[in-house]
Amino acid sequence: MLDLLPLHPMLVHFPIALLFTSVLFDAAGAWFKRDSFREGALWLLILGLLGGVAAAIAGDWAEEAAEKAGIAESMIETHETLAFITLGIFGVLLLGRLIIRNQFTQKALVPYFLIAAIGLGTLSATGHYGGDLVYEQGAGVAITHKAGLNVATEHIRP
Repeated sequence: MLDLLPLHPMLVHFPIALLFTSVLFDAAGAWFKRDSFREGALWLLILGLLGGVAAAIAGDWAEEAAEKAGIAESMIETHETLAFITLGIFGVLLLGRLIIRNQFTQKALVPYFLIAAIGLGTLSATGHYGGDLVYEQGAGVAITHKAGLNVATEHIRP
């Protein structure tokens, strides 16, 4: 039942967008000194983490199908490890925010943005490896034959 719908590719874009936007809202909040940006960033961070967990679960479901399709396990494991590291980093950011009750001091901004930058770097690397799995290795892609040519088309099974 779970392999009938490619959930992972449908879910991964939300946490990417939400987590990046959360950090942008934090930067705007620090720059303009507006609580509304910080509050929005907190909610974007929470939603991004929830979306990331959902995408990771869906990715775990799709992993076996990708391996059966001939995708190198080492590439899948690299993507998966980066995803878990990314979730951990953003989880630390959320925990830190909750501890300081979302009220940043000047002293807290530098470490927060340093950790956020590392998180955005791992998020980008995770997406890059995921893109390589699809566009370079053909994960989740089926080959059809049209007019004697092999044509890659999106596959409905992960």
